[in-house]
Amino acid sequence: MQFKMLKKLLPMSFTLNTAQKPMHAGEIYHLWESLTASHQLTDSLETFQMNTDDKEMHKFIKGFVSNIRNQRLPKLEGLLKDAGFTVPPRSASKTLQGKPGVGSEVILSDEEIIKIMFNLSNALLNLDGRAIATVTTDDSIRDLFIELVTQDMKQHDTIIAFGKSRQSFLRPPVSLAGPNAPTIGDAYWLWAEMEFYRSSSIILLESYLSNTNDKELKKLLEHGLYKIAYTQLNKLEQTLKTAGFTVPPRPVSRMQQRPAGLIGQIVLSDSEVIGVIITASQYLLNQHIRAYGATFKDEYRAIFKGFIFEEIDNIKRLISMGKTRNLMLTPPQVTSKRG
Repeated sequence: MQFKMLKKLLPMSFTLNTAQKPMHAGEIYHLWESLTASHQLTDSLETFQMNTDDKEMHKFIKGFVSNIRNQRLPKLEGLLKDAGFTVPPRSASKTLQGKPGVGSEVILSDEEIIKIMFNLSNALLNLDGRAIATVTTDDSIRDLFIELVTQDMKQHDTIIAFGKSRQSFLRPPVSLAGPNAPTIGDAYWLWAEMEFYRSSSIILLESYLSNTNDKELKKLLEHGLYKIAYTQLNKLEQTLKTAGFTVPPRPVSRMQQRPAGLIGQIVLSDSEVIGVIITASQYLLNQHIRAYGATFKDEYRAIFKGFIFEEIDNIKRLISMGKTRNLMLTPPQVTSKRG
């Protein structure tokens, strides 16, 4: 079992001059939520450590606790402190209380601990992912959440690999497509992602492309349509076909149905188009993260992992253009009562 990536120590502080550029309410909320969730996860992990006397389990859990204390907490605390907020104190280590293997009156099995760690890791990944499209004040704040999501996925993969090696997970029922078919859960997420692209994402992008004459905006929308949406849809459809599923025909293309810049009687402004696309992209990112966190087969998880980074790149492009052209509607900026 490899624990090198868990022991990687990154800089102990993450500073940003927010005095001249206060963060907005949504950014502060997500930073605070991620920080407090990290505290709760650390407390839970150390409690689990005290519930087992298995040396391999101790090494496994210590790696995660070290990762949180040395990587996540200093960066999140640093940003909030720089903005003038008082961060909550770190709780005393649970490993100083009692003896390993005793814990409390309720003793968890090692398999139960691994399953709970899987769910907690999944929850942390979803919390960090939700913040990415919210951050608009400074790119470095978004970069922090992208870094956290990347680390979350590595940790999640490690938990799955460790759980599989100890046969801790109950394999969900296999779908009816064939003997080597995906589980019912894997099949559901592959199908759900495919259906969203077919019924929403591609239709919206094609409609918005027909709604604007702006060359720069069209280039950005075309990137989302042809480089992301259709590419990912092709991959999902092929994966389902390979697994033995019948894929329904795609809906009719909306392109070239009207002259460019005229979608119908209601015409959207470029600012409205950017806003809708960013919201849809964050929803898609959330879907990719949920699919990644719920999928056990490495092959399918690798597909969703690729989708996550492609969507993050698209969100960065959209926000960059929105900020450059003053098309973003930013939430209220906030400072601490002391700031």
